[in-house]
Amino acid sequence: MPIVCVTMNPAVDLFAVTDTIYADSKSRCDKAQEEPGGGGINVARNIQRLGTNTLVVFPAGGLNGERLQQLLEREGCMFRSVPVASETRQNFAITERTSGAMHHFVFPGPDLSTDELAACRRAILEHQQPPDYLVLSGSIPASVPADFYGELTRSASALGTKVILDSSGRALHGALYQGAYLAKLNRYEFAELGYPTDAPIHELKRQMEEEVGKGTVDVLIVTLARGGALLCSKNGEHYYFMPPPSPIVSHVGAGDSFVSALVFQLQQGNSLREAFRYGVAAASTKVQTEGNQLTDFNKLAAVYAQTDTPQVEA
Repeated sequence: MPIVCVTMNPAVDLFAVTDTIYADSKSRCDKAQEEPGGGGINVARNIQRLGTNTLVVFPAGGLNGERLQQLLEREGCMFRSVPVASETRQNFAITERTSGAMHHFVFPGPDLSTDELAACRRAILEHQQPPDYLVLSGSIPASVPADFYGELTRSASALGTKVILDSSGRALHGALYQGAYLAKLNRYEFAELGYPTDAPIHELKRQMEEEVGKGTVDVLIVTLARGGALLCSKNGEHYYFMPPPSPIVSHVGAGDSFVSALVFQLQQGNSLREAFRYGVAAASTKVQTEGNQLTDFNKLAAVYAQTDTPQVEA
């Protein structure tokens, strides 16, 4: 399998719409939609839809775990689930018509035992042939050690697999400086490394180059919300892409869409620059649609064509 994705904190995502959210009263919803969720699951579903086989590995427990597997089977998404005793979580996002605001509620993940974690490690790392890319995406439950992604990164990198990190907090910090190929951070996650959130682009570029020089990862990406994204690599490459202005319908899955398009393009043999540009375009395309997936590839092509390439001065 060329790409393996990992979701240690999967979910069944429920999306709905209501006219008005009332305090201390019922807010009746419609347009209910149920989808598999969790970073690596979203990434895998997108990549498969883009046209490359991928395997997603995740722990699954209880009725929600069964439902998650049913939803993936219905889509034809290849997965390897690790049975666990704790219930898989459910998240939900409610859009209020009167304001256009989305309220996204995210719940804690399962409690995983030592044996269950060991089973997850085996499912992630033991393949007949090491994958080209291992995507470690999303949060980790509180029961999972902070260095879990770091351990996976070291093991996979030793086998020649390029590790992609898209996480936050202790999961991300435990995986940096461990030999990963690429990490995608937002501005606030980058600030947690000891930098301000309001530095201008040229200063942010210098800070990113400093981090790459320390061995954080080979390629560092920092996303800037409506301001596009910036990339710096240990080889001296640096790119800054800005998507066209777009309305926001649902931000859920935008970062996952970024990673999906980027990894797909890299696996297809395209340059880091083009893969990065597609990632920026994919995130911008996703926020314009409902749900948590990248589905409108005609729009993606149009957004990609309009994605600008302003130069970053040293």
